[in-house]
Amino acid sequence: MLESLMRFAQSKNVVIKIFQVIAISACLALSFCKPLQAVPSESSYLTVEILQERGQNLIQQDGKDTINLTNYIIDLSNPSSELSQQLYREINNIVSRASNPIKIDFSDAIIQGDFRLNQLGIFTTIGEGALFSLFTPSEQKLIEQYYPLANNVGQQIPLVNVFRGELKFDQTVFTGEVDGSNSLFLQPVTATSAKFQAVVKLDRAIFGREVDFSQAVFEQPLSLLQSHFFAETKFNQVKFEGITDFKNSQFEQPVDFSESMFNQLIDFTRSVFISSADFSQTIFRDRLVFAKSKFLNSLIFINSTLKQPITFRDIYVNSTIDLQDAHLLNRIDFSNAFFTSKASINVSGLTFDSTEAKIIGQTGVISKFVNVKRLAGNETVLRNLIRNFRSLEQIADANYLEFKQKQLRVKQIGDRLANTTWRTIFSWTWISLIFQWLGLNLLLLLGDYGTNINLLFNIGIIAIALFSLVFWWIDRYRPSISQPIMPTRYEITMMLGSYLILTMLGIVNIFLTTDRPWIILIGIAIILLPIPTLITSLIYLQGRYHKLLNTSYFVENGQFREFRLLLGRLPIIPRFPFFRERYQPILWDKRWGWLNYYDFSLNNIFKLGFNDIRLRDRHLPGLISTLVWYQWCLGVLYIVLLLWTLSRTIPGLNLLIYF
Repeated sequence: MLESLMRFAQSKNVVIKIFQVIAISACLALSFCKPLQAVPSESSYLTVEILQERGQNLIQQDGKDTINLTNYIIDLSNPSSELSQQLYREINNIVSRASNPIKIDFSDAIIQGDFRLNQLGIFTTIGEGALFSLFTPSEQKLIEQYYPLANNVGQQIPLVNVFRGELKFDQTVFTGEVDGSNSLFLQPVTATSAKFQAVVKLDRAIFGREVDFSQAVFEQPLSLLQSHFFAETKFNQVKFEGITDFKNSQFEQPVDFSESMFNQLIDFTRSVFISSADFSQTIFRDRLVFAKSKFLNSLIFINSTLKQPITFRDIYVNSTIDLQDAHLLNRIDFSNAFFTSKASINVSGLTFDSTEAKIIGQTGVISKFVNVKRLAGNETVLRNLIRNFRSLEQIADANYLEFKQKQLRVKQIGDRLANTTWRTIFSWTWISLIFQWLGLNLLLLLGDYGTNINLLFNIGIIAIALFSLVFWWIDRYRPSISQPIMPTRYEITMMLGSYLILTMLGIVNIFLTTDRPWIILIGIAIILLPIPTLITSLIYLQGRYHKLLNTSYFVENGQFREFRLLLGRLPIIPRFPFFRERYQPILWDKRWGWLNYYDFSLNNIFKLGFNDIRLRDRHLPGLISTLVWYQWCLGVLYIVLLLWTLSRTIPGLNLLIYF
């Protein structure tokens, strides 16, 4: 009996536990079922009754009175239907009569048929008319600011659809055409993740506040001709399947097209960008046109893919066009572009991913605005750009970029030398870097690394004038001998006058042909002044005690007088007596005698001359010979640099020079 009672008690406990589990499960099921029942399984159709009810019972959203039309199917496919006629009229009445801006929320709705966005506003004449009085004074002031022509006498007063409220189309689907042309939107317009399956027309639209089309999809053409954006505009992560037309548009604040995709033509002809325009990480599968546009702030294409031609013809640029890490597969055309002193084109990391990839611009101008911040990581970029301009026969641009490349190389070597530890200093690596740094600096200093022939010619003129004066002074001024030799007043005037004229012409031209004239002049002074000054001083301090003191140190070949190229000529006459008989001392008693010293320096520097003038080899002070050989060695280095520069600056001349 006791055993049966115990079994009954255990079975009763099991039944109780089962009931408890069932009760808990039922409660959980009810708690999950209630919210699911509150959300309809599919969107319901908007009717006139629901529209009127929503218009009478506004909700609060972000602190604004809102007409909530979310998650409805709005059928406007039949223009004569009651809903098609009542929708615009009902919203218009509510928005126009409200004392504060009303927000209309179409989020998650499906709008079937054509949507006449411009019919939501008040169609009025700017600045006058009974309807214009419906706006508050602050709104009237804004409208007149957006349409300043209305205040000008003689100008046609525009008619426009003014929409006072805020529009929200987040995740809205438009199956038909959307027409918001000739409209003024005083409040923000938001259409994030919206889908437009037909043409969108927003021509001559003015957006007074923020515009946000982020993550939207335009399956058909989008037209924003002559539109004006006064606030921040966002088109980031948007997919443009059709032609996108922004011709004659203006953006007062930053516009963002980053991470978007353009599958067909996008046209910004004659558009104005007051603030920055961001196209970073954007893919362009078709042409991009910015012809005759103005960029007053930065234009960004960082890490973008440019598969088709981009046109920047006749543009005005006042800031940076940033092509950093962009992928170029076709040409970029900067023909006739105007760049201000603040403008630049950042090409750091730019890749040429196709044989058709090219950058086109005005010869001798476009390269001045190409900017690379550092050499590391951009060696290939610079090589591609140099090859690009050489293939277009824009030699000046290719040479200038090579000059900039060497400047960056000098800076890179300088940084390595500055960061060298004491343990590695004076090692072979450190010494080789020193020689590289000095050699590159010298080439950059004397001719912009073989790119500035005008600078090199002017340096040669200054050198010829200086050495001619020194040789004339040493040869014609001998006051400490038994019969002092002095130049005439006429000779002094002509020599000093010609020296000053040639030197001043060279200095002025250096200022005109380079952007760092003082550094170049200091470098020229270091090369030309110390040794001639020292040797000349020693000559007059030691005195002259040799034979033939009454004749010139310089002799000329009397066999002929003609303009000749004297590349292999040495500055000392030959020893062979047969040749020695041809050389006679230059004439001192002629009024043109001072020109012989210019002829001698011209022979040594440019390797050209009218007479074969050399130094005598008998009774010649060693200091004078040293000075002449110093000039001759400088002339050899100069002519090599000159020929190298000419071969780089004149196409095809290298074949004539080297072969």
